[in-house]
Amino acid sequence: MRPQKSKLLNGTWKYIKDQNDSLNLEDVKKALLSNEVGFLKIPSNWYLTEIGDYSGTIWFLSEFEYVSSGDELVILQFDGVDYFCEVYLNDVYLGEHEGYFQRFYFDISHVINSGSNLLVVKVNSPREDTTFSWPNRKKLIKGIFSHHDCRPGGWDPEHGQDRNTGGIWNNVMIYVDKVIYISNFKVYTKILYEQKRAFVNFEIDYVLNSSITHKTLEVSIKHRDKTVCNRKIKVSQIKNGKLYFTAEILDVHLWFPYEIGEPELYQIEISTEEEIIFRSHFGIREVELKNSIFYINNRRFFLRGTNIIPEQMLSNLTAEKIESLINLLKEANINIVRVHAHVNRKELYDAFDQAGILVWQDFALQWEYDDSEDFISNAVEQIKDMVNQLHYHPSIVFWCCHNEPGEQINKLDEFLYNAIQSGDNTRIIRKASNFEEHCYEGWYWGDYRNYVAAPMGPLVTEFGAQALPVKKSFEKFIPESESKNPESKIWAYHNFQYEQTFNIAKIDKGNSIDEFIENSQTYQATLLKEAIHYYRRKKYNSISGIFQFMFIDCWESISWSVIDYYGEKKKGFNALKDAFNPILLSVNLRQFIYSYRSKKLNLELWIINDFHRELNNLILIFWLNEREFHKMKVPRVEKDSLLHFPFVEIEVPVPEFLSKGFYKLRIDLRDEDLNLISHVEFDMEFNYD
Repeated sequence: MRPQKSKLLNGTWKYIKDQNDSLNLEDVKKALLSNEVGFLKIPSNWYLTEIGDYSGTIWFLSEFEYVSSGDELVILQFDGVDYFCEVYLNDVYLGEHEGYFQRFYFDISHVINSGSNLLVVKVNSPREDTTFSWPNRKKLIKGIFSHHDCRPGGWDPEHGQDRNTGGIWNNVMIYVDKVIYISNFKVYTKILYEQKRAFVNFEIDYVLNSSITHKTLEVSIKHRDKTVCNRKIKVSQIKNGKLYFTAEILDVHLWFPYEIGEPELYQIEISTEEEIIFRSHFGIREVELKNSIFYINNRRFFLRGTNIIPEQMLSNLTAEKIESLINLLKEANINIVRVHAHVNRKELYDAFDQAGILVWQDFALQWEYDDSEDFISNAVEQIKDMVNQLHYHPSIVFWCCHNEPGEQINKLDEFLYNAIQSGDNTRIIRKASNFEEHCYEGWYWGDYRNYVAAPMGPLVTEFGAQALPVKKSFEKFIPESESKNPESKIWAYHNFQYEQTFNIAKIDKGNSIDEFIENSQTYQATLLKEAIHYYRRKKYNSISGIFQFMFIDCWESISWSVIDYYGEKKKGFNALKDAFNPILLSVNLRQFIYSYRSKKLNLELWIINDFHRELNNLILIFWLNEREFHKMKVPRVEKDSLLHFPFVEIEVPVPEFLSKGFYKLRIDLRDEDLNLISHVEFDMEFNYD
């Protein structure tokens, strides 16, 4: 969303630390003149620079040239500053802002000089005190960036706020236009399915040049570079910077998730007589939750999801990393991601829009916060910022106010829910993703075999287990001297959970780190496979969606991820990929030991089809130790369905060629050309006794 005339102020800025928050603008200017400053690149989280792990106040200074061409509207825009900031231009105080993810701006038309200018930004990213505020009465709305079990230090009061994410982490720019600056837009759609058309209502926020009373603009809506609608709209000073208009789209192309359709995008361009001043995309789609089942564009859709925190430092989430993440998500057969307890950068949501990956969007609240009136007011304001800023992204289908709030769901989250509802009634809104839908059988309690009951549905928004990364990744952050000591503080600092690993999951440490890594990854993979198969056997019959926790590490850690921070896949990745196959063969082998008295295999099976097309001419092929011994034709599998074969209906004879010993039973689901679709494997025994 960028007009043509813009000037990035990114580059090398000067900075001055202000540990005691005691400096003022004059002090900073004196330091600038005496060269008592440092230099660093903007944008960046300051942890990634020479500043390192610092909590507190830093003043940033940028000197830039600007040449005026007359009576212009000039806007200074920040795309992301963490966390408190004050902004000064040429000794004039422009204002302040609180938050880390919001885009915000100032009209500097009457402040900027034609020539040399000095921009000063005071940024304060504090460490909350651990005697009263952190962790249970937090005041900073930063979600997982200030408190989480996947971030540096985890829950530790001493280190849980390490690696401060402060800084000017996103672009700083100046927009210039003779007429108007468009700061935001929202899209509301109404689809008339039988008539293949839609009405799209746009809500646009703007700033009009103070010298102009009104102006007519032209709006063009395009689909794949073909213009489908043109409108002339009028903006004026008396409309308080708000514009509403509706466009009718004929022969409409709907936005679908990649699995069942095309993620069709439209483009909107707004122009004056001279130039295009605004350009963005949007999608036309409708979502709802009926009887706890998700629907998109009137189509039922089963959610195979994961939780993501792609990076601890948002300035480090490059275009290349986003592209890699999208490819990995699709490779793992994931159709929805939960952006876990934080708001990410615009480019990530743009990529989800283009790829057709659905998004469950959390607000940046993690566990418990201050219960004061001031905090509630602040949270309400910031959650509205999130909704307004992300509203145009068709990939976002859920809003969620709070992750694991406990009792705060009854007060704080009520206000947040109402705030979202007042700003957007086009999406599914959840007060919280709370403990009762986070299933950690086999990790925080119980046994992974308990997933047989498909607990905590219908939407299970977290489940999983930790696993150590591959050895070459592990060795990058755990010193060799500590590699055999999982009780050490450095393991805990990097998020390893000793109690759960050894006393609940009961993972064998083995005789070497290689064995421990293998055992740990095997356990995670087994748990994910078992849990997902059990859940998917209950498709639409108590379970409508599941979200594995966690897809990828946001820093060098030992966590629930299936891909470590260095991009190396754990065994759990392939387990997730196989179990999330849109066409899944799932088998319950009810008996593992057979004898000469056994006439048939004792099993039941399911074929789960998440595609919105029916499947015909499928075949099941049974193998023992790579020797085929039986085939079974599969009747038609309806689209978006589950086909169950109870054990009494399956006649698979025990082969006569068996002799005493152990066997690998493999069952393939193949198409009519014998291409493999899905398969399962079991260890079984044949015993004459």
